[in-house]
Amino acid sequence: MDPQAAHERVLFEKFMHDLTAGKPSRQGLLTPEAIELMPADAEALRRHLPVLDEMGFGISAFGQDTFIVDALPVHLQNGAPIVILSGIARALEKTGAAARATREALRETVAQAACRTSVKAKDSLSTGAIERLVEDLAKTEMPYTCPHGRPTLIFTSFTELNRKFGRS
Repeated sequence: MDPQAAHERVLFEKFMHDLTAGKPSRQGLLTPEAIELMPADAEALRRHLPVLDEMGFGISAFGQDTFIVDALPVHLQNGAPIVILSGIARALEKTGAAARATREALRETVAQAACRTSVKAKDSLSTGAIERLVEDLAKTEMPYTCPHGRPTLIFTSFTELNRKFGRS
């Protein structure tokens, strides 16, 4: 199992489920965070503030390229706001203003957010965290790939393992 791809899938489906149900939960930050983006990213974010609010983000403009973040969607609460929002800004820019309201634009934005907040390959996970991840992945609609198409699991039979180790 690729923990990053698996975690992306889990976060993506939970976030999409909340969005399609019309009730994305927010997690308020203990201390609002000021983030400064590159000018193009800031402009993309500024144009899409209402969409981001509907997605569960608490963001307000604070100067030319600076924003104050006071809440994140609950499924993304462990991510760094600067990392999440710079990725989302690029995804929004890539899908274009005309596609802003389309499901594909929303899907790409959520996939990017899940990617930015998932565990990384270098992160060490406890046995309990791995077990929870496997259980959560089993509950998803598409447990075999991350939202971008990378495999989450690779199945190998004992026969194949034995053959690869020269034991057959």
